Amino acid sequence: MKRIARASAALLLTGAAAAGVLAASAGTAAAAGYANTLVRNINYGDSGANWNECNRHKNELNNILMRSGNRDPQVYYYCAPAEFGNGVQWVNLWFRHQA
Repeated sequence: MKRIARASAALLLTGAAAAGVLAASAGTAAAAGYANTLVRNINYGDSGANWNECNRHKNELNNILMRSGNRDPQVYYYCAPAEFGNGVQWVNLWFRHQA
């Protein structure tokens, strides 16, 4: 029984990895013609505060972008993890735009 469970888990992990690769390649193809520009690196000394601050700025900037008449759904601001410093997750604010 344990052997079957291990084999099933291995197959699930393999399937998930394959699906991830396919999704990544589809995202890369859709991303042609777009670039990501670093807007800001946020480090307030606390991981939660960093994410909250990034999300606040992201929402403000995306609202401005929408009010400006942006009709391209692939142009937007987003938050992504940056490096760890002293055990704290820094966060980057990025702008995805047409290259």
